[in-house]
Amino acid sequence: MYVRTSIFFSPPRYQDSKKFLGLLLSFLIFSGVSLPLFSQTGQPKPPLPPLLICEKGHNVLAHVNSHGKLDWDYKVDGPILDVQPQPSGKFLVTGGSKNVFLLRKVWKGCRILWDWGSLEGVSIQSAAAIDWNEEGDPSLVLAADAKNQRLFLADPQSTSIKIRWEYKLPAPPLSVRVCPDSNNFFTVLKDSSILEILYQEDKVVWSMGKENGLHDVRDAVRGPWGNTFVAEGSEGLILCFDPLKKEVWKTHLPFAPSSSFQDISLSIFKKNGKRLVMAAVHWPGGPGAQDVFYLLNAETGKVLGWSDRSEKGAYPPFRRAFPDLATAGHKP
Repeated sequence: MYVRTSIFFSPPRYQDSKKFLGLLLSFLIFSGVSLPLFSQTGQPKPPLPPLLICEKGHNVLAHVNSHGKLDWDYKVDGPILDVQPQPSGKFLVTGGSKNVFLLRKVWKGCRILWDWGSLEGVSIQSAAAIDWNEEGDPSLVLAADAKNQRLFLADPQSTSIKIRWEYKLPAPPLSVRVCPDSNNFFTVLKDSSILEILYQEDKVVWSMGKENGLHDVRDAVRGPWGNTFVAEGSEGLILCFDPLKKEVWKTHLPFAPSSSFQDISLSIFKKNGKRLVMAAVHWPGGPGAQDVFYLLNAETGKVLGWSDRSEKGAYPPFRRAFPDLATAGHKP
């Protein structure tokens, strides 16, 4: 079911039209009605960037364009845990029996160019390229291995895979990325710790965790100017901290069907000169939408808009989802 946008511009003559608008939006979302991307003032916002969605139910990687239309999808033989678009237009995917693989979109379907299926005794939760060749394909890949509680660097190839470096962690990792402000490694652990690792010296140079009031960290990302954005699952919060770990802002995501979220992924990109935080959230239950994309102002934490549906209806349940910045032309 879709809602005509005109209802947002012609509310009845209530003395407090903003209050009426808020009540109307709350009623619609909690009733399970799908909404297009709207701001808190009810004004439509520009569409989301193209999305890479790691679906839960069917272990499918789906690519949705900026108009909410499914471009293509690719089924994997196990849960898809992570995906990173590459400068070449290919995709570094984590999940299934192949552990990590490079996926290329072709005319009819997709093709795997290499994979880490021959790596045994690992449980890779996340992977990210840290260097690229002239074609824009990964030449060195960083991986988070939960079974062995480590990060490691390895070659992007299917056979004779060499592990070039590894670092033991105090708890299983959930995700790993590269800090845009330092090129250090940035990882979130299962015990709600966040670590920044200087791999050349094998040491932690920055960390946050329970000592900083964090209790249920589901994801975190470092901004290019040094701020850290954290998704705190137990309270449904997005928080921003400066390099000295001082809280800059915190935001409760609106219209949540429950007080906490189950799965979330955070991303940062720049659009029209403004840096945005995208939160892709899977809520565990309750009435209304359970898979929602939010756009926040990275400087203030203000929710600029949200979307709970694609062109054909509600988004499918997802583990993680990210903007395809290479396709969108946005800057991180």
